Amino acid sequence: MNKIWLEKNRDKNPEAIDNEYLAIKSGFDYYNELGLTGALLRVNGEVIAFTMGERLNDETFCTHFEKAYSEIRGAYPMINREFAFNALSEYKYINREEDTGSEGLRKAKMSYYPEILLEKFRAIYRG
Repeated sequence: MNKIWLEKNRDKNPEAIDNEYLAIKSGFDYYNELGLTGALLRVNGEVIAFTMGERLNDETFCTHFEKAYSEIRGAYPMINREFAFNALSEYKYINREEDTGSEGLRKAKMSYYPEILLEKFRAIYRG
C-alpha cells in the first residue's frame, strides 16, 4: 500500500514524498528493532490505511506515519480513531507530529481539538 500511495501522490511534491516513502519503508523494514506499534485497516482483504509510531514516555505516544487512500471517504479518520481506541488507551496524549505546512493536514489535526500545541524549532549544525 505504501508503494501504491506513493504512485498516486508523488506528483504533489516528488522530493518530499519520495523521502517520506523511504522513511516509511525503513519503518516497516525495522519495525521490531525500532519498537514501533501500528495498525492497518482493510476492506475486503485489501489494505486501505496504515499507521505506526512509538511510545515517547509513560503518558505520550507519537504517531510517525499515517497513510490512507484519500478516495476512500473516512479512511484517514477511521485508522486514527481505531488505532487510538484499540492500541493507545493507556496514553494520556497522542502526539500527531507536525502538519508539514499542509493546510489540509493542519485543518484535519485541529479537528481533533488538541490539548497542547508545541512550538516548532529547527536546529542547524554549523560544524
